[in-house]
Amino acid sequence: MRIALALSGGGIRAAVFHCGVFQRLAVDGLLEKTTFISTVSGGSLVTGLVFSENGLVWPTSDVYLNSILPRIESRLTSSTIQSSYAWRSLIFPWRLIRGRAHILAGQLKSQWGMKGSLNQLPDHPHWFINATCFETGKNWRFCYSRMGDYKTHYVLNPDLPLADAIAASAAVPGLIGPLVLHSDEFDWHRYVDGKIKPVQTAAKRYELWDGGVYDNLGVEALYKPNGGFREGFDFLIVSDASAPLAFDPKTIKRSLNPVHRPLRLVNVATDQIRGLRARSLIAEFSQSPDAGVYLRIGNTTEYIFAAANRAVPPGDYLAEPQVSSAAAFPTSLRRLDPTEFELLCRHGFEVADATLASRQASRFSVQPRPRATN
Repeated sequence: MRIALALSGGGIRAAVFHCGVFQRLAVDGLLEKTTFISTVSGGSLVTGLVFSENGLVWPTSDVYLNSILPRIESRLTSSTIQSSYAWRSLIFPWRLIRGRAHILAGQLKSQWGMKGSLNQLPDHPHWFINATCFETGKNWRFCYSRMGDYKTHYVLNPDLPLADAIAASAAVPGLIGPLVLHSDEFDWHRYVDGKIKPVQTAAKRYELWDGGVYDNLGVEALYKPNGGFREGFDFLIVSDASAPLAFDPKTIKRSLNPVHRPLRLVNVATDQIRGLRARSLIAEFSQSPDAGVYLRIGNTTEYIFAAANRAVPPGDYLAEPQVSSAAAFPTSLRRLDPTEFELLCRHGFEVADATLASRQASRFSVQPRPRATN
């Protein structure tokens, strides 16, 4: 089985939920079978941590369980990116010339140890880091071999800090700001009839925002409606830890503020795009049951088995209030306490475990969650 992973945005909530998904795959020794990863925002943050903690090499399942996951938990429960980012935005205003996400990238390097550049990443698994280009309105992709979109054209073998690409992917409107790239610092190319030719790009600068503005599931690099799945994998796992569009008195009152009104409209559009892509994926998996699974934060184990018309295996699972608490965790980059990390990671493991066992019973069975060891 060759596996592709699409990991959604959702800040630190999504990052830790995806940690639990990785943990479930590692139990069956499947991290080694991963050939493609496509990430947005929180998904980019956690995948960057996995690579950084393992010397820019994708870990084996045993290494992830016994070494990488404990170190990620230590990072996320001992430091806060959010407050340090905000403080440095105030005291180092000249850094804003490259966008607020550039300051975030600096904190990813200093606090989370994200070193290296894009062209130092391995070609296996092939990792797409997704952002949104403000000027073209298209999905801008970073990977080891190139960065850009089909309108800007491409920079080949980009010598760009990995932390910069991840910060651009996580540049949430209203929380972070864009990463600004000055085009004259790079050589641009386009593909013509299968050949690579030098070209001038159209703009002097490009603003790169959160990939979730365009596609918060990160699936476009792997699957397109009516276009099918990308070659190179057999099984697609989509991990969706994005937050539902809030509808409560507090949120509505806040969105009436002229400052927050445009952000609310962005969230409405983003939620609709996510919903359309999710429904398209679910329809595809219904027609081709062996093609993959869709994992959704906020679903209990009981709900997942009931939706698949299967009995729930005996076990100790998170209750509905705990699951609701995990799903409602705010989209932020703040430090977690150990109980919050445990809840989100366990929820990710249980959603992956129940979905795989209920939808792919010939391949997977319910597994106990291991406790990571140092």
